[in-house]
Amino acid sequence: MPNSDLGVPKPQGPRLPSLGNLADDQQARMRAQNQANMDEVDRYNAQQAQGNQLIEEAREDFVKIERQRREQAEFNAHFEASNKVLYGAAYDALAEMLDGRRQANLPLAVFIVENTYSNNKLNYSAFKARMDELVHMCQGLAGAKDSPAARFVALQQLMTDTVRVSYAGKVVSKHLPYRYDFVDFRGKNDYTKQFVSKLLHTGTGQCHSMPLLYKMLADQLGVKSNLSMAPNHSYIQVVGPDGQLYSYETTNGHFTTDAFYMTSGYVKTAALKTRAYMDTLTSRQTLAYQVTDLAQGYAHYYGEDAFTEKCAKLALKYYPQSVQAHIILHNAALTRFARAYKKAGSPTKEQAMQLPSLKPLWAEVVRSNQGLAAIGYEEIPPEQYARWLNSAQDEQHRQESLQAAAGFLKPAAR
Repeated sequence: MPNSDLGVPKPQGPRLPSLGNLADDQQARMRAQNQANMDEVDRYNAQQAQGNQLIEEAREDFVKIERQRREQAEFNAHFEASNKVLYGAAYDALAEMLDGRRQANLPLAVFIVENTYSNNKLNYSAFKARMDELVHMCQGLAGAKDSPAARFVALQQLMTDTVRVSYAGKVVSKHLPYRYDFVDFRGKNDYTKQFVSKLLHTGTGQCHSMPLLYKMLADQLGVKSNLSMAPNHSYIQVVGPDGQLYSYETTNGHFTTDAFYMTSGYVKTAALKTRAYMDTLTSRQTLAYQVTDLAQGYAHYYGEDAFTEKCAKLALKYYPQSVQAHIILHNAALTRFARAYKKAGSPTKEQAMQLPSLKPLWAEVVRSNQGLAAIGYEEIPPEQYARWLNSAQDEQHRQESLQAAAGFLKPAAR
């Protein structure tokens, strides 16, 4: 018989449960189940807490957005109330300059227009001081000659070249030439891109601000010049030493010819006959031009309404061929018709022409459109305008510019 104590494992049968280990297993399972239940409760509580947090954050965001909306509405209402008061005061000031009740002052008129749009945030003393500084620079550049021709050459240098100001043999400041701002040059996104105050501050401008600055400086220097209009454009006509008018393009600092403006393709014969384009503006017409600028700034905030129409009618009183004033009148008529048309339930064209509330308004739209046609206006697309302006760099126009400059500067050199 083998010895059972020799280390040979004994066969193991199935473990028979006992009352003791049955209780232990059951307790373990219960503890595991309880822990699982507790974990599930914790997960549920955590999810509920997270959900409550998200709800609370959303509620806070809603309260914040609603507060911002209310504050913005309150600001808009306050701004509109105060700003419209400013526009009324600006209109009165320009009207007084035009009818002689107040001394005509182009720099002040330009500042009034820009400051009104800026809700009285600009400083006239700083604006005027900068203008005086530029005039003083030109006088220094003109030197002892101090003739209109010398002052013109000095102004030309100020606009197109780097000017160094010296004191006791040392350069104390440097004025850089003004450059054309090709970004949003029509002021669609930032209306202040058209402002002279912006040009003075940044050194960059466009075909609205640069001719105005030139004109204001020329007036103070005794250089005879006039603003002139082309489609979507303004430029300078300056009187040369020989008494002749020379076209000067402030956007590139070149003399140019009438042919350059005609190549835009949008200067019609009627516009030349009515003197809407390529004619010299008188001092009073230049002030009337500021009234249309005032209306355009107002329309940028509030759209066309009775105020813009009032401005256009005032401008036309002194500047009957103003393209911009006629456009403002047409837009105001269109706006009135569009509002009445919507209020009438957007009827068909045939129905609209029979409604007493719409028929006279449409007749006014037609009349204003005829007024635009009568002065020879045709809208120039922005892309066409950009191509035309860039064509000033073509060799043909460069040669024409050099010839025009020679015609002006030859008498000036004598």
